[in-house]
Amino acid sequence: MYQIDFYADSDGFSEILAFIAQLEASNQVSDRALLGKIRHHLDLLALLGPRLHEPHVKYIRGYTRPLFELRPVPERIFFATWMMDRYVLLTHYTKRQARTDRRLIRKALDNLTDWQYQQGVNR
Repeated sequence: MYQIDFYADSDGFSEILAFIAQLEASNQVSDRALLGKIRHHLDLLALLGPRLHEPHVKYIRGYTRPLFELRPVPERIFFATWMMDRYVLLTHYTKRQARTDRRLIRKALDNLTDWQYQQGVNR
């Protein structure tokens, strides 16, 4: 099994955990279905790790650091490897167009940099 961590900023706020809590509190059928998809994809990631491939996970090419996208339709969750058997979930967005906005990728990479700093990697 692989461990999944959630990125939290210096104030302890995790965008992804807040989003999941919002879905858990909702009574809408669509929110409950989306929560089920997200949990299923997180379970797959924890179970299979690097053996999980498309359509569930996509490698984001063209950046200096490895970045991946977990793909529970219509949500996308950016994550990165952390140590050998751990992943950190960085940020999420709802897919509305064919191409991913580079600002969203930049935000995920900035969160990764901050995560590594918090963990003592860049000190």
